[in-house]
Amino acid sequence: MLNGAVCAQYKRCGKAKCKCARGELHGPYFYRFQWYEGRVVKEYVRLSDVEEVRAACERYRAMQDELSEGRRHFQALLSQLRSTLGGLSYE
Repeated sequence: MLNGAVCAQYKRCGKAKCKCARGELHGPYFYRFQWYEGRVVKEYVRLSDVEEVRAACERYRAMQDELSEGRRHFQALLSQLRSTLGGLSYE
């Protein structure tokens, strides 16, 4: 599983007589973007690895969604338990 998302980008090489100087950019090149220590980090992904990396990112997002749902369920149960215990008297 990998954090982040895979995105395609087109690039200019900077050569004056290249087709990209006329607007026909090179690419697509694929990169995985992720947050790391408060910054966005960009990592090149080889064309042969794009689908594998995309699938790993999807698995990570699915796991995060499951964890969020579990936390919401836990909070609901905890709230219910607190309301039940709050209504009891200890004599």
